[in-house]
Amino acid sequence: MTEQPKTARRALLTGAVAGLTGTALISGGATAAAATTATGTPDWFDVKGHGAVGDGSTDDTAAVQRALDAAAAAGGGTVYFPAGKYLVKPAAGTPALAVKADGIRLAGAGAKASMLVKGGDGILLRMSGTGAAYSTGSTHRRYCSVENLGFNGNGKTGLLLELYYNNNSYFRDVFMTSNRDMCIDAVEFWDSRFYNLVIEDCTGTTGSTTQPNIWLRNASSATEGAWGHSRDNINQIHFIGCRLEAFGTGALWVGQGAVTTNNPNGIYITDCKFETSRMQGGPHLKTDAGCRHVYATNIYCYAGDFAAGTPATARNIISWAASAGALENVVIANRDKATVNAGVALYSGPGSTAVLRNVVGLYATAPTGTHIYYEQSSTGDFRVENSYGTLGAQATGTIPVKNAPNPPLRLVPGPVTDASFTRAPLDGTMAVDSANKRLYVRVGGHWLWSALNA
Repeated sequence: MTEQPKTARRALLTGAVAGLTGTALISGGATAAAATTATGTPDWFDVKGHGAVGDGSTDDTAAVQRALDAAAAAGGGTVYFPAGKYLVKPAAGTPALAVKADGIRLAGAGAKASMLVKGGDGILLRMSGTGAAYSTGSTHRRYCSVENLGFNGNGKTGLLLELYYNNNSYFRDVFMTSNRDMCIDAVEFWDSRFYNLVIEDCTGTTGSTTQPNIWLRNASSATEGAWGHSRDNINQIHFIGCRLEAFGTGALWVGQGAVTTNNPNGIYITDCKFETSRMQGGPHLKTDAGCRHVYATNIYCYAGDFAAGTPATARNIISWAASAGALENVVIANRDKATVNAGVALYSGPGSTAVLRNVVGLYATAPTGTHIYYEQSSTGDFRVENSYGTLGAQATGTIPVKNAPNPPLRLVPGPVTDASFTRAPLDGTMAVDSANKRLYVRVGGHWLWSALNA
């Protein structure tokens, strides 16, 4: 095919653009007709076409909800937020906005360019199903998403995003800020993904808030039939490349919640950062003993300081009790304040093995406890590999007799002592004296050896 001259190609391009009158480019390279009427195109619902102003002071609650309802009536589609600040106001006991049908996508012009701003206390956005009666089964909200959109709590209380009875949803390039409460609460939430979620400066009132930024739990109510009740579970949720900063009582917790008859499972936390200098209490990352098959890898946890007016009580940074999973490739750091009690409080339940690999404490101030604290109620096994703190004691609590030391066995060309290791090894550690053909085992702080038969 003969290449056309540049002038001809420019003319064709100009004609093509002219033929797309009223067309706007949106984030991700997609194109969609800009809504000039309230109806828009069949699957595109511009909130400004439904009356929203986006100036940060006009109450846009009704207009945005009209766009969401229009998408619901059409069987799904994209509700688009051009650049602007959309003030929305929760009513007493009612969220400001609600997604009422499956297959609805909320999309902005950028996570900081398009911002929903909370105009009062309460829930900003409900993306939840419609029922909680276990006997008949709840109706899930499904196949919804939020992309390139911001949520500003505006110093108010209440959730930014409620995900009850929801599955197969995803959240990409979402920014949350300035909420004085938990940001995301999820109950009976399945098969969903968070990519590049950023939460900054969201924490409750000092001394009164005990929830983390994100709480995944089987149930929030123990009362059958009540909103938030479930006998099902949280499962198959991924957090990839997420950043949570300036929180007070924890970043991300996974647990059974109010109903303990089922197990949260299949949670994957990868390439995430949890950093704060406003600690009020609670670990940065927590899994409870009901959790199964939880994997956290490539995690950075920073504990810099305490919130103003909060007692300077050192905290456990990670509380890890999940079984059939692993905590791997983690850095826990602090600076000039004694913010860390234990880097990791580790529990292993019946018939399980708690696995830590490459969990390192880069401490400028030593923990008030130890880098790893073995929970005394543990009855299972442990495998801890290359996990240590640069300052302070390495481990305490009840170190189990089933502790599995770091494989493979270290070969030492001579008698084995603590000096054969960079850091003091734990009881149960074994090494081989390769010069004298002896197997050493550390028991009660002393090295015992036995000759090896040829």
